[in-house]
Amino acid sequence: MPPKRKSTTDEEDDEYRRKRDRNNQAVKRSRVKSKMKTEETQQRVNDLRLKNQLLEDKIDNQKKELKFLKELFITQAQAKADKLVGINLNELLQDDDNDDNDEDEGEPSKKRAKEQSKGEGSSKSRSRR
Repeated sequence: MPPKRKSTTDEEDDEYRRKRDRNNQAVKRSRVKSKMKTEETQQRVNDLRLKNQLLEDKIDNQKKELKFLKELFITQAQAKADKLVGINLNELLQDDDNDDNDEDEGEPSKKRAKEQSKGEGSSKSRSRR
């Protein structure tokens, strides 16, 4: 004997089928929306990676330029060493946090600047003679 089945009406079957169809459509929409969001996120990640690489390249170029300019400055300063008596160039070019401390010690820096300007004035007058 075959197993007994519940007797269902055609209306119940139709209602169940409509609910299943609506649910299937909702699942499809949800999956499409999720896929689009994932693709947008991936595109944003790729754009940010590219932008980051460009910024890192720019930093590298600026570091190279800074190194070149420091070397150029040292070369020029050594060529005119008589004007820079009493100033340690390496101390001026250090990249540490001593810049904050220099503000507290403003007086010695002012004295150095005055001495330097006096030295330049006297050397200029010598060269004009």
